[in-house]
Amino acid sequence: MPESQSTLEYLNTQASSERLRLLRQMREKEEWLSIALCSDLLRLKLPHEEHIAILTATQSKQRLVFEDYITSQVGGWDQNVAAAALWEWALRSDCILWHRTLPLCTSPLTTQRIRYTLADLAWYGGGYSLLNRLVDIEGMEEMSVAYHALIAFRALQFDIRSERLIKLAKEAFLNDAAHPGIAPEKTMPYYLAYLYRFESAWLKDQSVGHGLSSIWSHFTRSLVDSKSVKADLKSLMGYQGKEFKRNDQQSFMKLWPALWDRHLVSSEHLGFVFKVMSEQAWPEIQSWEFIAGIPQATMMETLDAITDAKTYIRALNLAGSFLDIEKQTTYVDKLRGILQSSDDPTALLPTILPRYSALLNTSGSTSLFAKIYAERQEMIQAFRSGETKEIQSLGIWEKEFAPEEANRQAFFNMAYSGKKIDDVKGQDFWASLIQSWNHPTADKIDHLAQLARQEPQIFHLCFIDTLGRFKGADNAALKLLDYIRSKEESVVRSIVYALQGIGTVRASQEMVAFLTRPNINAMLQLEIAQLLKERDVSALQRELRSALNDLQHRSMTDSLHIGLHDAITSLLVTTEVSGGAPEMQASGAPTTSDLDTLLEKKIARYQELSSEVKRALRTAQFFHMQVEKVGDKLGTIDLSPSIDMQYKALEICFREKFEDAASELIRKGLLQRKLDIIGYARPIPQAMDDYELYIENLPIVNTIPFFSRFKLRKMLRAICQYRPGKRFTLDGLKAFALFFICFSRKDCKFGLAQIFPVTSMTTEQLMNYCKELHIFQDFRNRAAHEGFHPDASMNLDSIWNSTAAIFEGMFVISDALEEIPQTPKVLLKSS
Repeated sequence: MPESQSTLEYLNTQASSERLRLLRQMREKEEWLSIALCSDLLRLKLPHEEHIAILTATQSKQRLVFEDYITSQVGGWDQNVAAAALWEWALRSDCILWHRTLPLCTSPLTTQRIRYTLADLAWYGGGYSLLNRLVDIEGMEEMSVAYHALIAFRALQFDIRSERLIKLAKEAFLNDAAHPGIAPEKTMPYYLAYLYRFESAWLKDQSVGHGLSSIWSHFTRSLVDSKSVKADLKSLMGYQGKEFKRNDQQSFMKLWPALWDRHLVSSEHLGFVFKVMSEQAWPEIQSWEFIAGIPQATMMETLDAITDAKTYIRALNLAGSFLDIEKQTTYVDKLRGILQSSDDPTALLPTILPRYSALLNTSGSTSLFAKIYAERQEMIQAFRSGETKEIQSLGIWEKEFAPEEANRQAFFNMAYSGKKIDDVKGQDFWASLIQSWNHPTADKIDHLAQLARQEPQIFHLCFIDTLGRFKGADNAALKLLDYIRSKEESVVRSIVYALQGIGTVRASQEMVAFLTRPNINAMLQLEIAQLLKERDVSALQRELRSALNDLQHRSMTDSLHIGLHDAITSLLVTTEVSGGAPEMQASGAPTTSDLDTLLEKKIARYQELSSEVKRALRTAQFFHMQVEKVGDKLGTIDLSPSIDMQYKALEICFREKFEDAASELIRKGLLQRKLDIIGYARPIPQAMDDYELYIENLPIVNTIPFFSRFKLRKMLRAICQYRPGKRFTLDGLKAFALFFICFSRKDCKFGLAQIFPVTSMTTEQLMNYCKELHIFQDFRNRAAHEGFHPDASMNLDSIWNSTAAIFEGMFVISDALEEIPQTPKVLLKSS
């Protein structure tokens, strides 16, 4: 399908900011991107803001195709993109697939941001049943007050009484401290409205105080004492049987009760209002929010009583979402009967919301609507049992790809969705990319580069990503040099990962060079340092030290500087004894048995350590013995390899003992939910600063030298961004220490206490242990960067003592974890 001129201009624009402007312009002119193009673009590593703009500028000729695409893919998108996508679905589709919001509600990996959006769009989605689940969800009290305010408002609209919400609203009314981080005037009206409806007697009994916050008490007393709802409703019914005049609209609306008083509306009142709605074209009353707050029972009585087809359709359209899911079916059946008895059903069908009219056509087992109905029933059943049903596409949006787009789609499915694709015939750009991805031989690079130059700028990212497949090909690294001065983060990130894939010394040199380029940000610098750990950088020590010196003169915050300094320092290595202390033939050389005997005396339970850990410790001990033999002839020897191997042994052992349990916590979604509540998922900088300041100033933690808030934030953000299929690991002893500090203390005012319980230590003991881990890693990093002077050889024994103490503490913690069935609260059920 040929792309429009606007689409081509967008694809050929280099700067992300300019592309955003073009997408907004396209949306205003209703010049839409195709779903086929959108689905590919959303898989590129573009900024989230651009992903959102792409979604808002996408549409299909068939609304159900657009709806199928959004609702089947939303669970795999970043939460900001997903929230925006849900709004696009609600406002630009027929919401026939509303039942797909149910598994999003129950999934333990759903963030607070997404649940907030689901509640905001409840009428378009799961309605009464979805909100009933949200007000009863585990950990609801720990979520933000903005979330509480919205839930209170929606629960009031759908007439859902919740004792938990009532308690939260009362606490907010009585205590200003219940509004951390948000002004009371932004939340208090919603709490008050909820209390007006369900606890008006309690509100009336509250004394009127003095001071700024007492204004709410004055509002409360005034509103509770001045109710005249019944008289207004009686006056409203006075219009029944009369012909409305020009000025009657405003009078009619003034008589309609406030949201918190609509429980006093009877089925007679509501039936009359629905009749007015069906006869009068007053836009102010043609909304579901006009009838919000009326109890479900009243709406059902009203629907039972209505006989006029036009009035009934209007009533069902607006009231349907206020009913429990199963009860909606009863009234759709009644709708079917009304249509069958109507003189002209074809005139009525267009006035029915598609979410209800679709249920009228579910006969047969192969029709599309029958398939939707079957999917709906399965998801409702799973929802009722608290399970999460996987959302599968109906297979209709995939048909949006034109034949000429087949190769592009195949490449994106292979490169960005992990599907296996066989080589395709042809010499075009996308066919060549597929062939190169499957069989990356150096002779294809020049031809591929020539084809890439003819493609739109945005697809150059695909070329860069494919170059990363040419492992060991310096020519591929040279092609990447054409892009290294790009100011676009998405391009620079792709280059870095492509260089990592190529893996040659030249590629690694370019990665090190990127550490000090002016077009790179701190987060990418840290990513590069992390990637370089997977490469052999022994030949790049001069370049790394030069980069470290250059960074000393960059303007960075202290925490950022420390985090980056540590990351690069950890890449510095010294010459190590090769082979891990094998059996030696030379006279007097220690055997493995000799080394093990010495290590058993230094480290309790040495024999319980894994072979990999023992190998690193034997290497450290072997080096130590050589130092002792040389005696005072140490002038030209760097002692840091012994320290480095002790650190390596500890890091391996910590991974073996704790990483699986920590990963299980993350896979269950419990940590993400807790951190989301604090503000790490969205993210909220002030909320993150508050938590990190709290951690930094804890007793003992506040005595840790060079404690890095930056490293803390990096770890917590990485936990929040985890998704199934992605890799997460705790990097180094400091990371494990930070994990214990955050999730293992006995008390935490942010609700993170004992999520990863360490029952064998007091909080004070655990914090001192974490301090020891910090100090040991800092010492190792300094030794690797600056060397360990021969004059300090006498200190090697004290370093061994520290290593032994850390091993001892590790066993104390791990033994206690093993005693807890299925590992701590690590496996607690999450909401």
